[in-house]
Amino acid sequence: MTKTLLISWSSRKGNTDFILSKICDKINSDKELIILRNKKIKHCIWCLSCHNKSECVINDDMTEIRNKMLDSDIIIIGTPNYFGNISWLLKDFVDRMHPFYKFELLKWKKLVLIMIGGWSIESSEKYLDYTMHGFIKYLKLNLVESFCFQALNSKDLEKDSEIISKIDKISQKINSIE
Repeated sequence: MTKTLLISWSSRKGNTDFILSKICDKINSDKELIILRNKKIKHCIWCLSCHNKSECVINDDMTEIRNKMLDSDIIIIGTPNYFGNISWLLKDFVDRMHPFYKFELLKWKKLVLIMIGGWSIESSEKYLDYTMHGFIKYLKLNLVESFCFQALNSKDLEKDSEIISKIDKISQKINSIE
């Protein structure tokens, strides 16, 4: 059975968590949703110890998440759009991905990106593609698709009936990934 790992990189309980939890409820695979703000992930110290081995020397929750990513077939990343960029939680995480890059540990894993921001959907798409380009390229991930939502306040999407329809379509897309 396909294993799907969903990771929310929002610093507050709001639209990103809402979208990912609804998708998690609707997909048919073995799945897990991780809320990153509940984890302890330290900043990368750029010691480059991981340049010669496939693990980071920092002892925190990144080790658990690393193992879950390695065990997953599909990784779904959800992040808010903060001033045309990813959240600080996701940036810390991306900086800790060097062992995955150096040893190609996630090569060809399927990736779905989701961004929620107060700007237009077109702006969020532009910035999501821009900010995640290197992450996808250097880790040799297989980007299946990215989806963006427009919302500013933490409960905006819960009130929108069209959003549920969009979530259904995203979930169907994820269920069709082989």
